[in-house]
This record gives sequence, structure tokens and C-alpha cells, in this order.
Amino acid sequence: MSPDPSPLRAGRTARLHAAMEAAGHDALVLTSAAAIRYATGAVVRHGESSLEAAWPFASVVTADRVHVLGVEPEGVPPEVEHLPWTRHAVVSTLAEVLRGARTIGVERLPTAVGLELERAFRMEPAEPVLGAARAVKTVEEIALLRAAQRASEAGIAEVLPAIVPGIREVDLGARFLAAMARRDVTACHVEPIFCVLPREAREAPWTFAGGLPYRELPGERVLAAGDQVMIDTGMLHAGYLADFGCTWVCGAEPGRADRTLRARWQAILDAVLDACRPGTTAADLRAAALAANGPGRPAPWPRPLYLAHGIGLGGVEPPFVGTDLGLAAETRAVLVPGMVLVIEPYAWEEGLGGYRAEQTIVITDDGFAPLSAPPP
Repeated sequence: MSPDPSPLRAGRTARLHAAMEAAGHDALVLTSAAAIRYATGAVVRHGESSLEAAWPFASVVTADRVHVLGVEPEGVPPEVEHLPWTRHAVVSTLAEVLRGARTIGVERLPTAVGLELERAFRMEPAEPVLGAARAVKTVEEIALLRAAQRASEAGIAEVLPAIVPGIREVDLGARFLAAMARRDVTACHVEPIFCVLPREAREAPWTFAGGLPYRELPGERVLAAGDQVMIDTGMLHAGYLADFGCTWVCGAEPGRADRTLRARWQAILDAVLDACRPGTTAADLRAAALAANGPGRPAPWPRPLYLAHGIGLGGVEPPFVGTDLGLAAETRAVLVPGMVLVIEPYAWEEGLGGYRAEQTIVITDDGFAPLSAPPP
């Protein structure tokens, strides 16, 4: 596979260097697959007989260079320095690259490697630097996210006419994956979910205590006319995630209950979108959703999922809104231009059922711009 294009890599490298400088880190040692790709643009090749030839051990980002350990040279962009290594010489290789650094940000390392590096460097977690860099998307990243979203929406549009009485939930997932394969999008991050939503709580005994009844495990259930079918999927395009979700009525026009739930979902979404601007916190978005949902109702998102989350390279990422992390964590999560969010409230009422859909947006200088268009 070819590495990520140069403008995409350059923008991400600039974001990493700015975050490193702000944190006082002289270098980063990154070991997760998504972080290595973010830093180097190297696309991991599958099916190699040698793990060391196919999978990078780490990427090292210094003030003036980006290095990668453990990927063959043809898989590395020309401006990234490839460092051959063996398991027995990894500490000496890293120490040589990091020479002169004082404080380094580090992702998870093997214990022996970490203990050896601690003798020469001050080590701090790399996650805050990575999070700060990746939270704001470059123009090139936003273009890839938009393209991923459009491809997924086109695939879903191809499947919607097949949501008719007599078809099984699993058959709809297969049709969607085939539709995406025809669009040359085959990397699946979130398995396609086509599930009938429960209309009564007793239909979902597995629900978290105090949470909304929900179902996200498709099976061989045969659809009937009027079933509320919740759709959720996430496909990767050039490594970037498209997160799509909506609810579709099987084989019929939406009934009164469906329209009621759809209207409540829209009211919650509109309230959250009204708050989406630079300076708003994740806690503000939670408060907007709860106010629009009305008093006396459970929070309008199913546990252990969330009201909103970020997306980018490799999948779902911070900020998260509506989790068990608590209000203190959400108050510290501030929206800034370039953040991409997926907002996914869930409106449910005993006897009526549920409606869930997702809206992807990018935060702009004065508000937000949509990156997705859920079906009406």
C-alpha cells in the first residue's frame, strides 16, 4: 500500500510538533497503530510472514525528524527515516534516536524497554500530546472524513429499499457491506448493525440499570411491517472513520409514534447544535440535551454509549459527551475550530419505541458545519 499523501502527513506532523512544544516534550515514542500512522503516514501491510517486517514497533518524533522502527523501507514515506531494528537492540536504537532529549512522551512500552529508557530520560504519558494534536483536524483530514461519510451514506441509501417485511437483520448488514465493497470501501470499524428497537422495556432485559432500552446485536430476526430498525455502522476510508446512524421504519410510512419520537430526537439534536461553537464545553452539550429532553426522563442516550464523540484516523476519539467520566472531565473538554463531532441522541418512550440517528459536524470559527446528512 502507498503511504498517506504528503500534504496529509505534513499537516499532522505540524500538529504533533505544536502539541509537543506546548507540553515541553523533546520527543515522542508512539507504539499504537493509529498513532504510528498519524505520525508517519506509513500504512501497515497485512499478511506478511514476519511480524517485524509487517508491523512497526514504534515511531519516534523529534523536533526535526520523524522515525519509524519495524516497517520495511518501501512502506515508509521518503521524509520519514526508517530504522532497522531487532528485538534485542531496540533499547539501543531508541536511545540513539533520542540522544539529547530530556523529557519524552511515551505510549505503552514493554516493561524491560521502559525501565531501560527511564535511566536516561524523563518519561511522561504521550496521550495528552496525541490528544491535543489529533483533536483538531487539518483541511485534508476533514476532506477525507467528508468523503468517508458520503460513501457510507450512499451505501446505506442503496440498502434502505430492502428494509421490508420478511428480510432478516443479518441480511441487511450483508447487503450494506456488499454496497460498500462496490465503492471500494472495505475496512469495517463498526460492524453494520440493523436491529429492531424495543417498544417496551421488557423486550430489552439486558439494559443497563436506569438506562434506555436499546439493542445493537443483529441476528436472524425476521422483520415485520412497522418495525423500527436502528442502523449503525462505521467504515474506514483511507483510515478515517465514517460513523453513520439512523432509524428506518420497515415496509411502511412512519406512524404517529414514529413521528413523535423523530420530533423529540430532532429537538434534542437542535438544542445540542445550537450550543456547538468554539468555547463550548462537553458539559454544555450534555446540559443542552438534558434540557431539551425534558424533566423526569432518563438521559437521551443509551448506556454505555454516549451523546457525542469525536472521530478521526482509526476510529472514535475524544471528546466524549455523556459518559461516566463525569462532569469535571466534560467541563475540561472545550470545543475549538477543526474538531469533528458525531452527535447521536436517542429518543425512547415506553410503548412507542425509539428513534436514534447521528449527525456529524465540524466546529468552525463561528459555529459548525455539517459533514453528514441523515435520511429524513
